[in-house]
Amino acid sequence: MSSSIRILASEENGIVSVKVIIPHPNESGTRKNEQGFVVPAYFVREGSVTINGDSLFVIELGPSVSKDPFLQFRFTGKKGDVLKVVFLDNHGGLFEAETIVQQSQREFPKFQPSNSVCLNYYN
Repeated sequence: MSSSIRILASEENGIVSVKVIIPHPNESGTRKNEQGFVVPAYFVREGSVTINGDSLFVIELGPSVSKDPFLQFRFTGKKGDVLKVVFLDNHGGLFEAETIVQQSQREFPKFQPSNSVCLNYYN
């Protein structure tokens, strides 16, 4: 599946801050549409993050996460590290993105998240 995941990774003083938006409708399977029919479940189910090819963490998501999930996390790293995120939805859709960690410019670009999950991981 073609990915339009937005990902930013910025390092300052050895700490990499990452922001990710996953464009996805994330339907829980319990909502009814205007005609009264249940909208089928369609949501991001799981994801993984790697840094320079090594696993950083795996995350399980589910139907309670809102449309276009926003994830934010931090870890120890450096400029030039290669960060890759991969997500899978309950219909088998695969979403992935890769970026190179940049030096912080103190002004982290602003996102307009609809849902926020914040993880701090210091290895």
